[in-house]
Amino acid sequence: FEKLHLTDAEFAQIMGHEISHALANHTAERMSRAMATTLGVVAVGVMSDKPVVAMGGAAMAAKVALTLPNSRTAESEADQIGMELAVMAGYDPDAAVTLWQKMGAQGGSKPPEFLSTHPAPGNREAAMAAMIPGMRQLNPTGKLAAVHPVEIVR
Repeated sequence: FEKLHLTDAEFAQIMGHEISHALANHTAERMSRAMATTLGVVAVGVMSDKPVVAMGGAAMAAKVALTLPNSRTAESEADQIGMELAVMAGYDPDAAVTLWQKMGAQGGSKPPEFLSTHPAPGNREAAMAAMIPGMRQLNPTGKLAAVHPVEIVR
């Protein structure tokens, strides 16, 4: 993260995104899909006269057709919910766009989006930019949320 020189608002977008995965129960969804996919792959293997080849093909097909698209959907959902959380906490929604501009500028080789677990940075940036007007309505004044100390029970 140090290379990105993130602002507080950009960091709030990341925190909101990660918290959103927990709020949306994405880990449980992923585990359920993995169990169902494994059962399907094993069933294909049992019915085949070449189980290793059949299971390998079924696993690859399931990954491209089911796992990766659902992962990208979860990422997009976490982007939106995370942006809502950050905005309601008082952070500028434009930071979501500048964050993905910085992430995209990091470069490096990336697989095509259909083979990735995450949407492409440019697509994420565009999706976030399109959400900004609606996000501003969540906190029109942009006022930071109040901070209340929490007592820890010992």
